[in-house]
Amino acid sequence: MADARDAVVPGKNTEPVKENNVETGNSLEVGGFVFRTKEDADKARVDARKIEYLESHVKLNSLANIKTVYTKSIQNKVFGTPLGWSFLSFLRRQIMIQGGDTSDLPTIDLKHIYTHTTSPDDYVPKVVVKEEPKKKTNDKFFKYSLFLNIFLIILVIGMFIIAASNNSTTVLNYKETITDEYEAWEEELTEREKAVKAKEKELGMEVKPDFRENTETDDKN
Repeated sequence: MADARDAVVPGKNTEPVKENNVETGNSLEVGGFVFRTKEDADKARVDARKIEYLESHVKLNSLANIKTVYTKSIQNKVFGTPLGWSFLSFLRRQIMIQGGDTSDLPTIDLKHIYTHTTSPDDYVPKVVVKEEPKKKTNDKFFKYSLFLNIFLIILVIGMFIIAASNNSTTVLNYKETITDEYEAWEEELTEREKAVKAKEKELGMEVKPDFRENTETDDKN
């Protein structure tokens, strides 16, 4: 549906055909615009009331009046919704239709960005790489490992001691065995010598002195 304000033509109409843009209640539609939130819709209703006031109190068939309303509305930031900005666009078109110069007119500053494009001036947050938390050492495992190592060390030392003791015992046993064998051999030799002497004595042979007895006698002297 065409905007009724477009019906303002110099020399034909003195005022635009009025259109009721102020909806009431909780409706999100205001002046043909559907807003996302009730707050934005309420702001649009305020802009609609301002438009109605200007249309009813200012003769928009005068180029000077249209320029004044347009310029002052932008400078004072009277409108803040698409409904108000569309009214300012309507006034700008009327100035052009009536042959006015628009080069010195302020532009309509929109508050929203509808398509975002990156630029060198855009702030790009640095990507912070989080370090993986270091794994905590398990105290129980550490204590168990320490105890096990100490136990193994003690066990190895004990094995060396046992091995050394066994070697000493083996040497002592070997020495005792040799001594016993020597004593048995000496006793057997003595018995044989006595038997030989007795036999020689029976045969009337000269008994030779015992070599070991002579040796023992010499040692005593």
